[in-house]
Amino acid sequence: MKRFVMVVLAMALTGCAGFGQIERVESLSSEQLRRLNSIKIYESAEGLNYTEVGEVKGLSCKGSPFSGDTRKDAAMTQLKIKAVKANANAILYPVCSHDASVDWGNNCWESWVCIGIAARVE
Repeated sequence: MKRFVMVVLAMALTGCAGFGQIERVESLSSEQLRRLNSIKIYESAEGLNYTEVGEVKGLSCKGSPFSGDTRKDAAMTQLKIKAVKANANAILYPVCSHDASVDWGNNCWESWVCIGIAARVE
């Protein structure tokens, strides 16, 4: 039992956070980086000619009580990376929320989560 408690404690303190939801900018190709920087954010789709690609989620996660702060802009960057990987050029209706307590759903001590619709705008 003592070994089990130590393993769980080690996992919590080493930051098994986000369970693979965090994408690294460094993993993007130069073409994907160019597209990342040109992703448009639209609060409204009124008057837009677009095709929805699907829902995307960006996460900024504090993996342990001792790691750095979470940031909304980091979650938005994650949202953009997911949109680029879905071959979208825009994000519609982005909504972000901050959870300052333990976010059990994302395995974070604190988190920012942004959700939006990835789309291709003509």
